[in-house]
Amino acid sequence: MASRHRRNRQLPVLQIAVAILIITVVWLSWHNARKLMPAGDAEHALAAVEQFYAYEQAGDFGSSWELFHPEMKKRFSKADYIQKRAHIMLQDFGVTTFEVETGHPAEVADWQMSVNAEPITEVYEVVVKQIFQSPYGNFEIVQPCYAANDAGEWKLLWSYQAEQAQE
Repeated sequence: MASRHRRNRQLPVLQIAVAILIITVVWLSWHNARKLMPAGDAEHALAAVEQFYAYEQAGDFGSSWELFHPEMKKRFSKADYIQKRAHIMLQDFGVTTFEVETGHPAEVADWQMSVNAEPITEVYEVVVKQIFQSPYGNFEIVQPCYAANDAGEWKLLWSYQAEQAQE
């Protein structure tokens, strides 16, 4: 009788162990399958924006400039962008880094960088909030950023449309 009682107590422990094992295997399978699934355009666009601002946070303005869309590169030479961006961050704002929060990407049809610019068909808007703690107080910059597919690579754009800036 004692062995039967011991077996009954071991049965729930065995069932719990098997259940934990099954849950772990299912979770690992699902997690690994997600890594193998190709990411959609929205995820690629968001990743480009996040990478751009990761470079900006690190003060690597040359690498962030490389993630600009060709239309943005027409507005800033690399040397000019690096110099001005570093000046704004380090001297004007008095900060060495900042926090970043990104919103969810939203597809925008026939987006234009400026009023007379050619429309770009494959664009995602990502609202970016930069949070600064400076000698002049804490402040935030909220800016919609745009990522466009340029020859298979997602590149960053900013809007120069006056009407978009007012919205």
